[in-house]
Amino acid sequence: MELSTAQDSKGFYGQRIANHFGMEAGLLSEFRVDGQIGLAATRLSCGRRFRERTGPPPEESAFSILYQIEDLDDHACWRGGERQRSGAFLARSVNLVDLREDPQWQFKGRFEALQFYVPSDAVATIAAQHGGRIASSLRWEKDARDEVLWGLSHALLHASLSPGANQLLIDQIAISLLTHFAQAYGGLETDPSARFGQLAAWQLRRAREIMTMRLASDLTIAQVASECRLTPSHFARAFRRSTGVAPQRYLMQLRIAEAKKHLSQQHLPLSDIALMCGFGDQSHFTRVFRQLAGTSPGAWRRNQRELRIGEGGNTPS
Repeated sequence: MELSTAQDSKGFYGQRIANHFGMEAGLLSEFRVDGQIGLAATRLSCGRRFRERTGPPPEESAFSILYQIEDLDDHACWRGGERQRSGAFLARSVNLVDLREDPQWQFKGRFEALQFYVPSDAVATIAAQHGGRIASSLRWEKDARDEVLWGLSHALLHASLSPGANQLLIDQIAISLLTHFAQAYGGLETDPSARFGQLAAWQLRRAREIMTMRLASDLTIAQVASECRLTPSHFARAFRRSTGVAPQRYLMQLRIAEAKKHLSQQHLPLSDIALMCGFGDQSHFTRVFRQLAGTSPGAWRRNQRELRIGEGGNTPS
């Protein structure tokens, strides 16, 4: 899936932050919690060396988290008109602001970063689902590095830009990001008694049914969770505890199992099987098949044909 053009939104992300900073932007993903935006990720780029100090964005109950992909020569940040920090902004560093505090920025040098837009309500919801509470505001040491966010950011970039992107995987990364922000930036401490829940038998049965019926579609965690009457993050944790694998991994296993059925039909091209089983293209299908089956689809098909011949089934044509 290619990086989408940033779309207009009510929150400070996508095209809004692109216009505010005077940069190019691509909206990577939008994740919803209870029908509302819970997290949005935008990639920001600018080759101009000097940029003017911005004005403050419209006030809203949300946080903007800038995660630097490349080193930036210089930057400054203000809050409520008071200068908070300045200096080089190194790769893997974080700039976190509360959009209720009239933040302003100035950047100098080539700019490559991810911006995470996180509404306050979404962080509170994630905390409640973990059986805990967070501080009234998210905080992070000024421009300190966050190595965990580095890993999650690259996972999101890879998942979002890959052909035939797995929406369940993207949703799972978004949940992990929100949980990380709540824990590392909000001081979330979870209730141990809330960590061990599993899906009820009917919920697990329904989740498996909808994944099986829609394995070729762009299924989201929110859609499956809704069928189980759970929030996306609660469902994702409970599904893993119930099955031992994450929802997106389970869906991939279903797709590969279905692909093996089609591979037994010698006349079907691999490209057709890939589309029938929910993969964006044949290369994506081959990559996932090799990961789960230990060999390529073509080699697996040939091996199965040879086994049938050896058992006296088919004869060479």
